[in-house]
Amino acid sequence: MRHFFGGLDATVKELWLGIGIWGVLCELFTVWFVKDKAGCSLGIVVGCLLAAAGIFHMWKVLDTALDLGDGASKYLTVRNWMRYGVFVVVFGILMVTKWANPLTAFLGLMGMKAAAYMQPAVHKFIEKRR
Repeated sequence: MRHFFGGLDATVKELWLGIGIWGVLCELFTVWFVKDKAGCSLGIVVGCLLAAAGIFHMWKVLDTALDLGDGASKYLTVRNWMRYGVFVVVFGILMVTKWANPLTAFLGLMGMKAAAYMQPAVHKFIEKRR
């Protein structure tokens, strides 16, 4: 497993750290301000896991597409729709089963965006610690 994570791009790891920070902040918010703490907390965890998987998928798809040449555009389009399809299916399951709060799952998924905005600061922090 160490070899697998060692091969990851540093930016992916930094984005994952940003998603983790986002998730912790969201979890702290749910502890204080919501009634269904378990459902909301589980929703945030599901959303953050989806965000982390989405970041990894984007990295793999872009890495592969760079080697494709003429077929890259179609490959990217199909893979992006597949990723969004998985998001929609997971949210559909959450809405039907009420296993976790879909709104807080969406909040967790927005960790992708938050991590993208935090990445330069996370990168700077990690570089200073080296």
